[in-house]
Amino acid sequence: MFGKDLSRILDLGDPEEMARRLDELDRKMEQAQASYEQLEQAAEGMRITETDPAGVSATVNVDGQLTELVTTPQITRLTPEQIGPTILACITRAQSRIADRYREAAEQTGSNDDMTRHVIESYRQRYPAPEPEDPRPETSRTMRLGQLEDD
Repeated sequence: MFGKDLSRILDLGDPEEMARRLDELDRKMEQAQASYEQLEQAAEGMRITETDPAGVSATVNVDGQLTELVTTPQITRLTPEQIGPTILACITRAQSRIADRYREAAEQTGSNDDMTRHVIESYRQRYPAPEPEDPRPETSRTMRLGQLEDD
């Protein structure tokens, strides 16, 4: 029985066919490596910017690190208690777009393999989409009779 198994293992078939298969496998591996290197280069330079109408703009890199934070004078319309959460929400929204941007880069470079799909899924888990925000913050304001809300 051992001899039969050994001969089946050693039976590689036609040497020319085996050489053709190995050449094809080598070509596919070179293509995969080239597309993966292109994807990594694209990811290195990737910046995702999210802008909040309250006057905040946050930019993150593919690792989710904040690379730029810009505020405009418009942010002064927020109460001091609203500024921090507004900035953090803007950063979170930018981070939640990393997976989609990485997927787009993968499609452009032809990197569509299990490893790439795993990386995209790990970005989705690490930086999930934020919960929808309430359109109006819960702040109670007392207004005088005849006072307009913009006053």
